[in-house]
Amino acid sequence: MDKALSVPSCLQLQLLGKELQLAGRAGDWLRLGRADAELVRLAAHWAPPEQWGVDERSALQALKQAHAQASQNCAAMLTLLDETLIQMREGRSRWLAYAESHGWQDEGSAT
Repeated sequence: MDKALSVPSCLQLQLLGKELQLAGRAGDWLRLGRADAELVRLAAHWAPPEQWGVDERSALQALKQAHAQASQNCAAMLTLLDETLIQMREGRSRWLAYAESHGWQDEGSAT
């Protein structure tokens, strides 16, 4: 049996947006993932926005902006991580040469 679709409260929309903002600003990716999953879970039961009041649609717009900012934060972090991994791959031979010159072994080659 499907749940009836409902109009979320302004407070619910504001709280979801605030959680996305706080988690994104803090770089707390687990918290951000939980907030996003909660948004998806709740939104599945929302009536179409055309059925909402003006206040709820305004709160939805703010939530969309918070979600877009969180998405941009994630994309920026992924770019940074990608650049870091590229630098690590490119420098691997230098690190190995340095380690070998000091008598260190690659952990994968230790016997």
